[in-house]
Amino acid sequence: MKLSTVAILGPILGLGLLAAPAAFADPDAGSDLFAARCNMCHGTGMGGAPLTDKLAALAPDAIVEKLTTGTMASMAAGISDDDKKAIAAFLTTKKPA
Repeated sequence: MKLSTVAILGPILGLGLLAAPAAFADPDAGSDLFAARCNMCHGTGMGGAPLTDKLAALAPDAIVEKLTTGTMASMAAGISDDDKKAIAAFLTTKKPA
C-alpha cells in the first residue's frame, strides 16, 4: 500500500502546530526554572554571581547566550533552548529573539 504525502506529513505537521506555543518564552515557566536552578546564587550573590537586578538590565538574548555558550553554559546543561528563553523573559520582562 502506498501512503500519500498528506497521510505521512499531516500528523507530523499537526504535532508541530501543537508544540508551537512552547516556542514562545513563558515568563511563568522561567520564574519556576530560575527559582529551581539559578536563584541560589543569583538571588544572594553567592560566589560573586550578579544579582537578579543586574541580570534584569541585560538584553534577553544576552542571557540566552550566557546560558548557551557563555559563562553559565555548564550550569545550564540540560536546560532546553525554550527554557533558556523563558528564564530570559522572566528576568528581563522582554521576549528574546
